[in-house]
Amino acid sequence: MIFQMHFHRMIMLGVITAAAAWSGQSSSGTSAAEPGSIRWHAQRAQQQGTTSITIPAPRGMFEKISSLDQALSTYHVVVGMPIASVTQVLDNNHVYTWYKLRILESLVSHPNPEVPAVSIPEALLPVKANEIIVHVPQGTVTVDGVRITVTDPDSHLLTLHEKYLLFLSPDSSGQFAYLRAGPNSTFLIKPDNRIAPLVDTQSHMQVDVEASTGGSLDSLRTFAKAKAAERLQQHN
Repeated sequence: MIFQMHFHRMIMLGVITAAAAWSGQSSSGTSAAEPGSIRWHAQRAQQQGTTSITIPAPRGMFEKISSLDQALSTYHVVVGMPIASVTQVLDNNHVYTWYKLRILESLVSHPNPEVPAVSIPEALLPVKANEIIVHVPQGTVTVDGVRITVTDPDSHLLTLHEKYLLFLSPDSSGQFAYLRAGPNSTFLIKPDNRIAPLVDTQSHMQVDVEASTGGSLDSLRTFAKAKAAERLQQHN
């Protein structure tokens, strides 16, 4: 009788242990990922027999900039060209494409010594004095055999070796910069030296840039030089 009771307890314990282990596993036998994470989306795709999916990026919060003058007073403004890139999963929940930019021209300088330095992917190191790293919250990665593309309506992937006008917020190292102005951060420079927002939202800033410069990079340079001289005078 005692043996039977012990036997039944062992069976129940085995069932409970197996159930607990099963609840923490995906159908592929790997540990179940945190809901909403990139790996969780990969596991769901596997369960559905899909090898390629597209998901939206978590919506970000961007600084509201209403005019060109405000942007020139707030951001580090450069003309830059992406020369290398790498895409990776960050903190399990986000996909970022990182770009190394060669700075072709610095129009307005706004260092941020109080902003903690960001860890840069090894593939983009070293960062030279005339280079800076940025990232955008989208891109394509392969996780557990599933190709996952993350899209973001407020940003756009850059094209290597194209020229861009960028409004940046550097970290304390000066090697990395945030695109805190969201869709107002990046303007494509066309072959005729005209500029156009990479993500056209008809925001107050984008409308003001067009009204103030006529979409001309040369005109924007004139505004930027005046703002840089004004800042220099304030610091003297």
